Amino acid sequence: RREAGRDTGDLTAPPPPPPPVPTTADGAEAARQAEREGLALVTSSSSSTGYRGVTHCPKRKGSKKYVLVVKVGGKMATLGYFATA
Repeated sequence: RREAGRDTGDLTAPPPPPPPVPTTADGAEAARQAEREGLALVTSSSSSTGYRGVTHCPKRKGSKKYVLVVKVGGKMATLGYFATA
């Protein structure tokens, strides 16, 4: 691409990296289930967790300190709490 006489091809953002490969059997099963349902985590540069809709809850008791919330039909729906983002 050229803009004002200079090459701007190197200024475009690279595509987001693929999601990390699950390291546990439960994680792998969750990834397979999400794929079957057509779901995918969307990366977000403005989120501290790196994913859209995923929030870290450090004061939550237990090991599941990440929550996934999405908007469905104009209402917020919690999909669950997870140990990792």
